Amino acid sequence: MGNMRDGRSWFARGLAAAAALVVGTVAMAVDDGGKKAEAPTCACCAAKAGGLSGIWTGEYKYSEGSGQRPVAFTAFLFQQGDRIKAEIKEANTFGDDRSPWLHATVEGRYDEAERALNFTKTYDGTAGVSHEVVYKGVVDSEGSRVVEGTWDVSGTQGTFTMRRKASSD
Repeated sequence: MGNMRDGRSWFARGLAAAAALVVGTVAMAVDDGGKKAEAPTCACCAAKAGGLSGIWTGEYKYSEGSGQRPVAFTAFLFQQGDRIKAEIKEANTFGDDRSPWLHATVEGRYDEAERALNFTKTYDGTAGVSHEVVYKGVVDSEGSRVVEGTWDVSGTQGTFTMRRKASSD
């Protein structure tokens, strides 16, 4: 079972976030000095208001010659202004064998003018994994995929890509 926070598992929270996106609502409202923006009512409006908000799939790769296989992940990503938050689920490829999955949270920033996405992924302790990974990437002009990106854990580096899932997926 997923890691429990506030009585709900990661899976339950992710499922609720995905359901909110599917029906076209946004789980985060923008607080602008006491004024709250109305939540968009359709997926098209949610994409415009939340920029990068949505369900993303991706893959990170280790440096060539490492012998490590690429690792696929799913991210439930939310954007509020230039701030990015996400929940990530990926296969357990390096933790202990107590769980087939690893879970992480993400906090970072998106510079729309530069299309620069920078964030830190923090593993939540599932399967004994609790370190941080720094990611830096460039988002394509449509805001639907990271066309180039790198990750770094204390000098160990690799690359990553991400693509927003289409609403029909």
